[in-house]
Amino acid sequence: MKYLIISDIHSNLEAFEAVIEDSASHKCDAILCLGDFVGYAANPNECVHRFLGLPNATAVLGNHDAAVLKPSERELFNPVAKAGVAYSEEQLDEEGAKFLRQLPFTRHPGDGFMVVHASPSRPESWIYVIEPLEAADAFHAMDEPLAFIGHTHFPAVYTATGTVRPFAGGEMVRLDSEIKCLINVGSVGQPRDGDARAAYVVYDADQGTVNIFRVEYDINTTVQKILDAGLPPMLADRLSRGY
Repeated sequence: MKYLIISDIHSNLEAFEAVIEDSASHKCDAILCLGDFVGYAANPNECVHRFLGLPNATAVLGNHDAAVLKPSERELFNPVAKAGVAYSEEQLDEEGAKFLRQLPFTRHPGDGFMVVHASPSRPESWIYVIEPLEAADAFHAMDEPLAFIGHTHFPAVYTATGTVRPFAGGEMVRLDSEIKCLINVGSVGQPRDGDARAAYVVYDADQGTVNIFRVEYDINTTVQKILDAGLPPMLADRLSRGY
């Protein structure tokens, strides 16, 4: 079984379409999104509906998705993030909102892995897994040897032996079934690791490998849409810098 795993689309339709097109050559059997369909960019409704039209596609809830549905989830958001969420709330139709409302915090698709937006440790608290201590808490909570996460927009590989490293485009990780592994798949719509290209991973459960890919997309169109929508210019400026 081969899985296309994506996260943090953030209303960026151009990046999402580029990932769908680029990943087609890998002939994945299923698609998993780790949340945050909405927020930041200008096409939240279109991104949700594009995902709904994909075959064998399932997802988990992200914190921006939750914030669109429940205003109290926005309390810790900065003003720029709040603006993106408010815009997404206005744009999302009832079908899109209904889809987000039924998303769980975690999924266990089989093949010895789980997916969650933030951390396997208290998924509803939206913990950022960045340092080894946060990863250790995640490993303690994991009931599978492998977990895929998003949320930070930084692709990375964590192992229960204490190693942490970035996961750069074109790299492959060969999994060890005896050592728990946590993989951050990065962001489709708003990378923050200095690489402006959209990120996605392919997990081959039969081969025990995870590959990460980066793909260019029409950033200029996304930028113009953000500005035309009246969203904060910072949301447009940061895309070309990948931060």
